[in-house]
Amino acid sequence: MRISLVALLVLQTLSSTSAINLKVGIYNEIPDLGKDHLASYQKLIQDGFAAYSQGNTVDAVVDKDLYSPYADLAPYLTADNFDLIEIDTATLGGLVRDGLVLELSADLPTNPSTTFTAALDGVRVGNNLYGYPTLLCGNFLIGLTPPGSADTCSLSKIDSYTTFVKKLEDCEKKILKGQCDYKRIFGGKMNDADGWYLPFLYLDGYIDVHGPTSVNVAVTELMNGKVDENVCTRLSWYISRCDNQFTSDEGNKCYENFPGSYVNKSSNVFNDIKDKKTAFFFGFSEKSTLVPADVAVAYSALSGPLGPNNYLLQFTDALVINKARWNVADNVRKRAVKDFINYFVGLQLRNSIATGQDLTPPRYRYLLQARTDFYTQADMVADLIYSDIFWSLKTAVAAPSLDDSQKTKMQEVLSSMCTNRELHEEEAEVNSRVEL
Repeated sequence: MRISLVALLVLQTLSSTSAINLKVGIYNEIPDLGKDHLASYQKLIQDGFAAYSQGNTVDAVVDKDLYSPYADLAPYLTADNFDLIEIDTATLGGLVRDGLVLELSADLPTNPSTTFTAALDGVRVGNNLYGYPTLLCGNFLIGLTPPGSADTCSLSKIDSYTTFVKKLEDCEKKILKGQCDYKRIFGGKMNDADGWYLPFLYLDGYIDVHGPTSVNVAVTELMNGKVDENVCTRLSWYISRCDNQFTSDEGNKCYENFPGSYVNKSSNVFNDIKDKKTAFFFGFSEKSTLVPADVAVAYSALSGPLGPNNYLLQFTDALVINKARWNVADNVRKRAVKDFINYFVGLQLRNSIATGQDLTPPRYRYLLQARTDFYTQADMVADLIYSDIFWSLKTAVAAPSLDDSQKTKMQEVLSSMCTNRELHEEEAEVNSRVEL
């Protein structure tokens, strides 16, 4: 018996000394639905990993003062700092160029077989993969309508510019001059930290017109000072739907550089929804969670098509491995890192995050998951927003990784050549009848 007790003590000692505490930077630019600075989100991740890994733990850093995915990431990726960080893959190209993140190899976990193709493209640099997609993002029109009348004006699953124009004409008649009495058709902020940025909005329209493989062509053209007039005209028409055409109230343009923009002085767009100043808003899918349930019911999420097809320009967040820390880690820590990757991209955690199981009461976050099998579950099929988004994600195109100089150049070209124009009512009418 004494030998058995000694052996047990040895095993316990070995077990305690082999336990690893990982440090992981979690993407934290998400709505704080718990109003607790994402503390409940952090606890969900940490408690789940402790149970999954049976001894290992993780410090899931959600505090923006300690980890910001849009800061200079190099200081986070030293040998004595984070084991992994969850990033916006718009920054991935630079991290790979600077040798800061680990290329995925045969001895590392593979991405789930159900990962969206465009999400994998988001973590691909050259022919190699450098991360594990977790969350997706795209720009949508979120449709809102008073409870009990969800069929008033749905923009669900519209596949072409021609259909889009016709649906919006119908919506304007029903919503702006009908029983709902909204004052304008679109609202939102298209060019701030919570909305669209013009280069990506243009690219989103460009692939609708020219096809899913054309995104890099569009970038090259813009860097050379060339714009596509068809895309620009339709983009101006699209943006002009935010204009106040039916009331003497202050205009509600959505884009900062578009003439008459309201962006820099407007109140929160959700107050506009509540007060029936606008019926639909531009934004990322998770914005729908910020509209109180007793104000309106979200019933459609559309990537507005500007061409004969509707291709969503998709942004990807992904978990990447700190190369410097991995290179000095022992095998025990490396096993713990692999454990965390498998846990973090697993369907169980993805479900808990998306459906807000950490919140009281639970509430859908509408954070888009990178796995197709998430959307085929019965609850997601039944949810109107997730159903619409899945439809868009099936034909999504990965957004290119652009550095700041490229975005600045593209912004300048587009602001001066593409959307810095007034679109008169008669021009909009002619444009609305044209399809490539």
